Parts: sequence; structure tokens; C-alpha cells
Amino acid sequence: MTKTNSIALHVCLIGLLLLVWFSVGLALVGTDDTGNKKTVISPDMDKDPGLFFLLGEESESGGDSETMLNYFKRALDLDPGSDYLHTRIAAILARNRKIADAIVMAKNAVTLNPKSSEAYTILGKIYTVTGDSNKAIEAYQRAMDLKPDDRDLYIFLGSLQASHRMLKESEKTFNLMIERFPDEKEGYFYLGKVFVEDEQYDKAIEIFRNLLERKGESAAQAHVELGGIYAIQKQYSKSEDEYRQALSLDPFNLAARLNLAQVLANQKKFGESYQTLEELSKLAPSNLGIQIKMALLLAEQKQFDKARDLFDKILQSKPGWDQVRFHLGRVLREQGKSEEAEREFIQIQKGQPSFVNSRIVLTLMFLNLKDFTKALKYVDEAIEEEPKDPEIYHIKGSILEELYRFNESIKEYKKALELSPDNIKLMYSLGNAYEKSGRRTLSLSTMEKILQEKPDDASAMNFVGYTMAIMGQDMDRAEKLVRRALDLKPDDGYITDSLAWVLFKAGKVDEALKYLEKANQKVKADPIIAEHLGDALVAKSRLKDAREAYQRSLAINPYNVVVKEKLRKLGP
Repeated sequence: MTKTNSIALHVCLIGLLLLVWFSVGLALVGTDDTGNKKTVISPDMDKDPGLFFLLGEESESGGDSETMLNYFKRALDLDPGSDYLHTRIAAILARNRKIADAIVMAKNAVTLNPKSSEAYTILGKIYTVTGDSNKAIEAYQRAMDLKPDDRDLYIFLGSLQASHRMLKESEKTFNLMIERFPDEKEGYFYLGKVFVEDEQYDKAIEIFRNLLERKGESAAQAHVELGGIYAIQKQYSKSEDEYRQALSLDPFNLAARLNLAQVLANQKKFGESYQTLEELSKLAPSNLGIQIKMALLLAEQKQFDKARDLFDKILQSKPGWDQVRFHLGRVLREQGKSEEAEREFIQIQKGQPSFVNSRIVLTLMFLNLKDFTKALKYVDEAIEEEPKDPEIYHIKGSILEELYRFNESIKEYKKALELSPDNIKLMYSLGNAYEKSGRRTLSLSTMEKILQEKPDDASAMNFVGYTMAIMGQDMDRAEKLVRRALDLKPDDGYITDSLAWVLFKAGKVDEALKYLEKANQKVKADPIIAEHLGDALVAKSRLKDAREAYQRSLAINPYNVVVKEKLRKLGP
């Protein structure tokens, strides 16, 4: 007889004995000296694990997990070879977040009984909670091999695989579930969701359409899934139709109604979207998330006062909800009420989920207002809270660059690149900062590095070609790079100007003039392009036209002393 069977037999025998006791009026419960109830155990049964197991079960029905655990441990002391008791105790410990002890108990159970699917299932659940997905998957697979008719195991395993992007493995698991339970629809639903995650939309649609042909209670949910697929594909009209069909079958389907509101908004049907959310709010008045969506929809329609009133109402019931305060701050910012927006944002404290985003928004708001002191203050607060985010260092670098503090901006860009070494956008900002600080060689080498990583980056090719032309280096390569950049972005006026300047520096003035005239048409408010045009016109002795070009450059940037000198040399 195994230890598990021993416990089961003891439980049966003790259960019969208890029935006899109760039938003859004997009691297991007495009172102590203070009058409190206490459990009275016969000395003959004090060493029987089955009794303590039953007492533990009784404690569980009363919700007393600590007493239950103590009884089970006493049972285990009397029957240490019981894999069943080890498994039950592991489950209790896991529920009480005593994870390390739970793992020990579950491992003991599978050691005592390598064919215990229950023990492997508990191990799988524990490892899922601890984030050790490989061990969790292995445990679920062992459990499923031992108990292939347990449908929950397929769901546990397949869902875990899908959540870790092991989509082919997840697909295989749910196909096995369908083979084992062909008449149940749940496996098909899960498989369809895996196909969606894997962007195999046609296969997913086929599965959910087949489920609709079967009809039954799951039809509404199949329409919801189809609506989601069409929404991902931005086929909003089809998505709307699916959600409406879902609601015709199940008017209280909150997911269908919520998603319908979203696809209506995506189609700019704001009135219908808001009405749908209002109806949903009546069905779920305590769901403040719906009211948040209503307020955001009002804000999207520029109905800022109404949005603000709704956010204020939500905050009255939950004043500490930082996400709502963040949205309120954004609404005030959109209204141009920067002081009020700041007051809302700064109420979001460190440690709250929206803190970093609130500081980034404050940074950008004050940067736009040219209040660099506050912009730097709030970006530093964001960095202090989230020192591993390269984008925040990038923002700080751009502020310092705008203040002409190039050496400091370069330091910030380098910090960002330490966290994200292959970030092309960061490399480009660093290269620009080097160029503005006069370190043209470093600037050029940084841009060359971008081209090594991304040979078809038009901006980097333009920068390298233009800079090489200015430095008088390898003019043939400079021209090839800029021409290639212009092929990739034929409507870019700045790249057109770069090509013109490369040609001009190479002595191809007529061709350069042709491109400069195009660049001036594309970008009419750039002083550098106007200056370049003036230089080319001077080279062609078209002095009157050159004077007009220089004057246009000075009208845009009246502080350019170089252009002033060029204009002076042309004479009256």
C-alpha cells in the first residue's frame, strides 16, 4: 500500500469513527478553563495522520488557513512519506506567499511520487508566479504527460508559452487540446488568440468563423474576437459590425461595448462613441475606467472644459489616482493653462506610475515655453526616478543644446548611448552636437558609424557628404552620398541644398545653381539656403540676384555678420 493510499484509508476510517461518535452523542469539542472551545482528541488517535488531515480540512472550510496548515504539518510528521500531504501543504504555502517553502514541499512530493501530476501542477503554478517560465513549462509538460485528460493543464501550458512569445509551441499545445477535446470550444478560442498574437490573421478569422457556424453561447465572444482582429488591421467598419453583432446576441457584453466605442472613435464618429460609453457607464457605474475614456474622448474633440469637469469628478471619489491627475494635467496643458497644469502634475509623487511621464510632459511644456530652468528641473527629477531610460537623457541633451551648452549636451547624449548603444537617433544627435561645438572630425566619425550600422540612412549620408564638402575631403564620395540621400528623399529641400553645395564646392556652379533654386522653392524660410544661392549667383556674376538672395537670408536671420559682409562687398 502506498503512503497516499494509507492516508486515504485513514481518512475513511476516521470519518466512519467520527460518524459513530456523533451518533452516540460523543463530542470532539470541549471547553478550556476560560470557557473557550477547544478540540479534544482521543489519546488513541493522537498518532493517526488521518485525524489531523480531517481537522485540517475542517479548518479550510472555515477559512482558517493557518490552523489548517498546522494540522496538515502534524499529519505529515506522522506520515512523512505522503506525497499527497506534501502537495497539499505546498499549495497552502504558495497561497500564503511562502514561495521558497512551497517549492521545497512540491519537490519533495515529486521525489516521493514521480507520477504525481498534482505535484507537478503546483510546481508549474509556483514557477509561473516567480517568473521562472522554463521550469514552469517543464513542470506543466510533465503534469500533462501524466494526466492528459486534464484540460486545465493545456490552458496553463499554452497560455504560458504564448505569454513568452513561444507561439509555435503554444499553437502545438492548443492543437493537442483540440484533438483531446474536439467537442469543446475553449481550445479553438485559445488557438485563435495565438494566431492573432502570431499575426496569422487569416487563420484566426477562419477559426472564429467556424465557431460562429457552431452557434451556441460562445457566438457573441467569437464576434468580439473577430472585431479585435479587424481593429488591428484597421478595418474599422468591419470591426464595428462584429461588435454590434456581439451586442445583439449579448447586450451586456462590456468588452464588446467598450471596443465598439473605440472603433467608432477611430472612425471619427465621436458622438456615437461617446453615447456608447455613456450606455456602458450606466451598465457599470462603478467602473471609473469607462469615465476616464469618456473624458479622453471629450479631450480629443477639444471639449476641454467638459473633459476637465469629468476628471475632477473622478478625482473627488479617488483623489490619489495619479493616472487621472496626469490626464487632467494634459488637458490643462492643451488649454494653454501651464500654471494649472503644473499644479496638477506636481501632485503626482515619486513612486507613482505616472510620475516619470508627468515630469517628461512638464519638461517638454516648459521647453516649448522657453523656460529652460524649469525644463531642466523636471527632466532631472525624471532621471532621478528612472536613471535607466536613455530617452530622458536625450531630452536633457536637447535642452542643453538649445542653450548652446554643447559640452554638457554631449555628455548627456553619451550617457544615453551607454544605455542604448545602437540607437541611431541618439548617434545622430551626438554627431550634430559635435558639429555645433566645432568638433567636426568627431562629428564626421559619429555619422560614419551610423552608416556602418544603417547604410541607407539618408540623414547620415546627407550629413557626411555635406560635411566632407565643407572640409574639402573626397568630393567624389561626398557627391555620391548626397545624391543617394536625395534618391531616398527626393522632396527634401535640405538634402537638395546639400547636393547643390557639394556641386558648388566641386566647381560645378551651373548644376549647383539649378539645385539651389529648387531648394529655395522647397524651403523658403531658411537663411543658409538663401545664402548658398547668393554665393552661387555671385560666382555667375548675377550680382543683382545675389543681393536679393543675401537680403532674404538677412531678413530671416538679421544677426548673420558673414552675410552682412558679403552684402557689403557687393556694393550699393
